[in-house]
Amino acid sequence: MRNNDDTYMDMYGCTHDDLVCMMNNPMNFRNGHYMLAMSILSDAQEAMVHNEKNMARQFINRAKFVLREWRLEND
Repeated sequence: MRNNDDTYMDMYGCTHDDLVCMMNNPMNFRNGHYMLAMSILSDAQEAMVHNEKNMARQFINRAKFVLREWRLEND
């Protein structure tokens, strides 16, 4: 049985704690989670240019995580 950290590493390329820290970073928090998601999607585009498909997938998953958390906070 896999643990959550392994699952998060496969899906996002980082742990759940890393994602929470990224979202709570004062610079990211001040600029808004929407802009953080946009920035992460730009990282995904750059990874795609360099044919880093798995990394691009992980960046896209991170952006979806941020948007999902933002939505939950604002519902």
